[in-house]
Amino acid sequence: MRSTGKAQIRRNDGRTLVLVAKAPVAGRVKTRLASDDFGEPRVLDLATAFLRDTCALLTHPLMPARVVLALDGDPEDLPVSALSFPIVPQGDGDLGQRLTRLFAAQFAVPGTRSVCAIGSDTPHLPLAFIVEAFSRLASPDTDVVWGPADDGGYYLVGMNRFVPELFQDIPWSSNDVLTVSRQRAGSAGIRSALLPPWYDIDMPADLAKLQQDILRKTVTATGTTTVLGL
Repeated sequence: MRSTGKAQIRRNDGRTLVLVAKAPVAGRVKTRLASDDFGEPRVLDLATAFLRDTCALLTHPLMPARVVLALDGDPEDLPVSALSFPIVPQGDGDLGQRLTRLFAAQFAVPGTRSVCAIGSDTPHLPLAFIVEAFSRLASPDTDVVWGPADDGGYYLVGMNRFVPELFQDIPWSSNDVLTVSRQRAGSAGIRSALLPPWYDIDMPADLAKLQQDILRKTVTATGTTTVLGL
């Protein structure tokens, strides 16, 4: 583990937010955003801006949890702002296997009461959604919380107890991720809650929507706005 993380220590309080991200390296990040008008160098700039904006969100004074960066890649390739968090490796395997390890590791930390995870492909995510997630998990009638994404997956998942079966045998990268996950929870008697819907930035259409929302001033993503020239 590599860590500076000094600003994060005071925010633990039993709550942890895991940022699951790739180090921004050309050809390894956001490749589906590439087009004739949006070449690889600009895609790399955009992926870096996504990560910077997400880190800025997670260092907000009202952020309700300690943050851990779960990294796929070399820490040397990270922007400086990402180095303010403790860094742990994601490890091998599909998304379910990685989330299983990451949640297990955080729940093994003494005093942990709840753990949420997000990615770096929602640089415009409202902080209020994260605050609501941890608030829901503090309720006695909720075990798991999801943030539904427009593509059928989820932009956030959180638990107040470790439930590894919610990450097993899920059709990752399909439109059925959230549906299957919720069915699995219901069958196991796991009480769940949903956050407001939101959208990831994975495809050119998602990026076009983000640009429109930035111009309408309905979302904020400072670094991303600069890269897009808006």
